[in-house]
Amino acid sequence: MRFIFILLVMVISNQSIAQSPAQTEACIALLRQVLREQEEWVKVHAAEYLLWAGYPEGVKAEFVKEAKRLGTKPQYRVGIWRVLFQCTENESERLVWLNKIKEAFLDENGPDRIHAAETLAKLRISMLTESPAITNRTLQSNAQALALYTIWSTAFDSAKQMEAVKIELVKNLTPLSGSDGAKKSISAYVLRQLGGLDERYWELVAGAALQEAETSPARVNLLSTAWLTAVNPGNAKLPPIKSALLKYATAATKGERSEMALALAAKGNADDLPVLLEMFENKYPLGDPAADYDVRAAAAYAILKITQRAR
Repeated sequence: MRFIFILLVMVISNQSIAQSPAQTEACIALLRQVLREQEEWVKVHAAEYLLWAGYPEGVKAEFVKEAKRLGTKPQYRVGIWRVLFQCTENESERLVWLNKIKEAFLDENGPDRIHAAETLAKLRISMLTESPAITNRTLQSNAQALALYTIWSTAFDSAKQMEAVKIELVKNLTPLSGSDGAKKSISAYVLRQLGGLDERYWELVAGAALQEAETSPARVNLLSTAWLTAVNPGNAKLPPIKSALLKYATAATKGERSEMALALAAKGNADDLPVLLEMFENKYPLGDPAADYDVRAAAAYAILKITQRAR
């Protein structure tokens, strides 16, 4: 009994620490440090976390410098444009960055198409009406990621198309689909972004998540999507889904750890703060400093979002 009491005190203490003003400041400070000191996509992630958490100070100035320094580097330049589009208030200036992203997508022989397609989808912009021929060819592309991200973007054309996209993506997750790990992973990720699954489709996603092999690279995306899009909070599948998801706090890759942290950023509560605090403090390092900073940044963002929801 004494052990249980001590354990409970430790959990409450960790929750209090994670929600304290000092921890909030520490999270913001870490994100700004990563923004200044880390490179490329780790820098992009920190910038977006700061923007999404409501702390935009310094982001635009850093990425204006980044555009001058690395604005011609294929693929990464799309990340630069994406951040600048999000942190710029002037509409004419925003159009400059958006048009660069569109041009990268429309260049069918260019090196940036996958990143541009994903970025347009994240910005909820479809090119189907503006450039139907290129978009339709892209939807049939043999480049799986490019086709899937383009399908995602077309969901914003109409309510009917949104439903059609969700149906197609759910089918990609079913056992009979024959989808490989990459296809399932992207399909689940896109469904998480779209949200709004009805009970029937959610049951298919949840079932796929619970059946996915523990060694599958798609499993964390399936679990996070199932947890985040749940229609009925009392569904019996949810506790094992969340329990399995939380185990990714010490996964072998930064992508898996970050995906788990971002799921908690979207829906986590005070009970989840101790595991995020361990990630923030790098208790279980991956051994690659850049990867560790990427994970710590995701944990910092999640702590900030949970703390904001608790106010």
